[in-house]
Amino acid sequence: MGSTWDHAALGHFKYDGTCWTTIVDVPAFGAFAYDTGYSNAPRSTGKHELAFQADDETDLPSPAAIALASKVLANQAKLVPTITHALWEDFNGRGPDSGMWWHGDLVQVAEMMGANQPPSARDDLLALMQLSQITVCKDVEGHDDPVVELSFHADFDEEHGVGFLTDGETVLRIGYSGDPIPYET
Repeated sequence: MGSTWDHAALGHFKYDGTCWTTIVDVPAFGAFAYDTGYSNAPRSTGKHELAFQADDETDLPSPAAIALASKVLANQAKLVPTITHALWEDFNGRGPDSGMWWHGDLVQVAEMMGANQPPSARDDLLALMQLSQITVCKDVEGHDDPVVELSFHADFDEEHGVGFLTDGETVLRIGYSGDPIPYET
């Protein structure tokens, strides 16, 4: 039987070999309405996995990691437009350059989805993504403190998805799910 850990506010966690995981209620992220059509990723019900990276089952989340996870959960409604705004700006070649293939290339975004027309507004992105996991990352290049990656299935990149690193208020990086890259300066 695997190791478990309980947190009074965040719930009951199980260690899966790389992370402490539980399911949390994040109804605001249900605004992302992409349905992959696969049984492992149907349309969101607003319940998603929260994971804390860990070296082993004795590596419990730090107070800073717990505080950050709590901040993301508390700010979920504010993060939805923050995420769509950051990606919309990247798609349109404005703001920090993510270095991703989609930066400044809405036509390529449409082609990757098999669509005749690219998205025409920021809110169109809600139908193109679905949250798959919230991960509190211990070690991310360029960051001394924990950060959260919000990983999404994405209609415009079904192979990799898209990940957003956040401090609970802003988008720090955008990239492939599981590997957001630093913004170029």
